[in-house]
Amino acid sequence: MQDSFIIITPAFNEAAYIEQTIQSVVAQTRKPLLWVIVDDGSTDQTADIVKQYAQIYAWIQYVYRSKETDQTYYASNVYAIQRGLEVVQNSKLKTQNVDYFAVLDADVELCPDYYEKIFQKFKQYPKLGIATGTYLEQEGSRWKEAKIDRRSTPKAIQVFKGECYEKCGGYIPFRYGGEDSGMEIMARMNGWQTWSFNDIVVKHLRPVGTGDGRSLLKARYRMGFTDYFLATHPLFMVFKCVKRAFWEKPYILSSLARLLGYVAAYLKKENRQLPDDAKDFIRAEQMNRLLNMIKLGKKLWQPE
Repeated sequence: MQDSFIIITPAFNEAAYIEQTIQSVVAQTRKPLLWVIVDDGSTDQTADIVKQYAQIYAWIQYVYRSKETDQTYYASNVYAIQRGLEVVQNSKLKTQNVDYFAVLDADVELCPDYYEKIFQKFKQYPKLGIATGTYLEQEGSRWKEAKIDRRSTPKAIQVFKGECYEKCGGYIPFRYGGEDSGMEIMARMNGWQTWSFNDIVVKHLRPVGTGDGRSLLKARYRMGFTDYFLATHPLFMVFKCVKRAFWEKPYILSSLARLLGYVAAYLKKENRQLPDDAKDFIRAEQMNRLLNMIKLGKKLWQPE
């Protein structure tokens, strides 16, 4: 019996990319029972492209959501996912009746056996709660693999074991993004493992963090805000920026922008949306990782 799964895709003005995403899912060796694509108030041709494919494939469903002006791009993205889950809950499927739940951004081109390989990882590692592959980003005329912490599972290609998602309570609509990291924290706090696997590779069709039209440096600055709101320990943040300074373009400037964003968020003293127990957990985890790395001389992104 094949693994059952559903996919939710939030999409806002993705006409330039979404057809490649759809074609890559259609070509999968494992098809979802249902794929809900939520149009989050697009003003381009996103709706026309999705509807065209929904007429051909019964398992693709187009849903429109009116974007609310008081919501940030990142929070709205999460509300779009929640709208997609409402559609699933109102169908005959129900999320608790499927083996896996996947989120897929509308600017990703999957390898043909992406979900098949991910499901194999879940079977290989029984405690695995969230899994992804890694992604390539275009750099000039070349495709280059993005550096991803082994514990990090990018929302763009996240796959959850069904019971893990239910246990963690779903994405939190953080104002500055990082909802995928929030789910990773909640999953590990509840005893699950979260891993990305570099032997499963997809293409991210535009640089991460630029989906709202920001430049790359502005995206890095915003990521610093995200790190603050995810309760990242200051020492861990400094180490993270130093480590990334020489392998994340634009070199040095990228890390400085991220660190400045973190400091700016700290000075604003806005309330974090992460639950208190999760804040304590992630800070303790980060300090343990730093200590272990110093003691054992291990690279931070390697699994323990």
